[in-house]
Amino acid sequence: MFQSTPFLPLLLVTLAPAIAAQTSGGWDNVKLVPAGQEIRVTLNDGRKLNGKLQSATDDALLIATSKSPETLSRSTVARVSAKGKNHRLRNVLIGFGAGAGTGLIVGVIGDSRCSNTSFNCFPDKNFGKEALPPLGALIGAIIGLVLPTGGYHDVYRVK
Repeated sequence: MFQSTPFLPLLLVTLAPAIAAQTSGGWDNVKLVPAGQEIRVTLNDGRKLNGKLQSATDDALLIATSKSPETLSRSTVARVSAKGKNHRLRNVLIGFGAGAGTGLIVGVIGDSRCSNTSFNCFPDKNFGKEALPPLGALIGAIIGLVLPTGGYHDVYRVK
């Protein structure tokens, strides 16, 4: 039925680190989060707290919420997630470049179909190459600006 292949063990050994990296780590990872980092803590009873990490020890977690500082026992914590870096500027620059490139391609194609005797072209022979790249760059930059960025990722999760 099932034939053993020499590639299966190699595949498992290759994929194991990637699979392990996707799972959240132990409590030691919480202690590595820098003080002041924005975190989200989910407690065993389902309650969620957002705030800034003050400190983490082997037994507890001190978090400054909008109401007051709270000390949470490690045994009550089900999950700790840290807020990632904000990549809004990167997204704007990528959108700007992609939009400008797309506008240029569309402009070149539109201008190439234009001849002096043709009625299916832009007002000027080079209008597409001159007008569409800045318009595309503006649209791309706006899209990059509104893309969500800096979401939370798990640092600790009870197994």
